[in-house]
Amino acid sequence: MFARRSALASSINYPLTKLFIIDGSKRSSHSNAFMFGFGKNKRIVLFDTLMKQVTNDEILSILGHELGHWALSHTLVNFVVTQLYFGAAFFGYGLCLNTNYLYSAFGFDRDSIPTLVSLILFMFYFWAPLDKVISFLLTINTRMAEFSADRYSIGLGMKTLQSGLTKIHIENLGSMKSDKWYSTYHYSHPPLAERLEAMAVEEMAFNYKKK
Repeated sequence: MFARRSALASSINYPLTKLFIIDGSKRSSHSNAFMFGFGKNKRIVLFDTLMKQVTNDEILSILGHELGHWALSHTLVNFVVTQLYFGAAFFGYGLCLNTNYLYSAFGFDRDSIPTLVSLILFMFYFWAPLDKVISFLLTINTRMAEFSADRYSIGLGMKTLQSGLTKIHIENLGSMKSDKWYSTYHYSHPPLAERLEAMAVEEMAFNYKKK
């Protein structure tokens, strides 16, 4: 099985150096798979709970999804977006820090207002409403990344991602189906029903191209 996983990584030039199986079952029944590392020193981690819940083919499909995040540069994009998010927050605070009327509106004297108070005013009355919009956009970006990673796995010829994800959601008591607008705003990962529907369409398109 290790040979099949290594072959999958090699097929897309993923520089896999080690593959770990961790004893996640000692802490939780939840299952997961992820990758980490920099440059040419990449590693893949599988939870032992995942190994028990799904078949070998389903594990490969799930790995195809994780490798899709790497191949499509989702990790790099998320890193850059995170830095921009915090940079915007600090920049906004810097602007408000020198805005006297912001503090006088709350009865404070700009010359004597503590830094902590100015930060609280900024976070609650200026940044909080902006953060609602920014967080929604970040959630949309993450959801799109999940859908595209699913498509990538199917594009690699993986045919068992749907069944693998279904088993994981059942074991993890994940949300199968939610109100579309609610899940779009609150869930960084789309509910299973939405992912299965999107994968069914992608699989039909993939099979059509092969004909």
